[in-house]
Amino acid sequence: MKKIMHNQRGVTLIETVAATAIVAIILVTILGALLYGQKMIVFSDSKNNEAAQAQELVDNIMTSLSKGIIPTDALLGAVNVVANTGEKFVYDQSKPKQYYYTETRLNGEAGYTVNVRVYYNNGDSYVDLKAFAKKFKTGDVI
Repeated sequence: MKKIMHNQRGVTLIETVAATAIVAIILVTILGALLYGQKMIVFSDSKNNEAAQAQELVDNIMTSLSKGIIPTDALLGAVNVVANTGEKFVYDQSKPKQYYYTETRLNGEAGYTVNVRVYYNNGDSYVDLKAFAKKFKTGDVI
């Protein structure tokens, strides 16, 4: 017991500082990874919400066109109709939901191709959806 008490070997200050630095580097790396993961979860959640809104907008437009009703702002809410001739989306902060539709034929069926874009992340990102709606015919059941 006396031998252990008189042992002068121990941990030096340099060894303590080096061990502390290594532990700090490991903790900072882990914390950075956790923060990045949290950021990606928030971004993914935002994208999923906007994709759901885009799908709802496509559904509303397709339903209207299939019934022979031309979609309007009153019917769809705060959206921006892009001119059918240009068929180009331009980010507008006041109306981040945009759409256009064109008359087309798919497998011999007359209808409309509907294109929707919903912006998020302050216009830096967007969700694009494209769909086909059959054209309303007289005699169709609504």
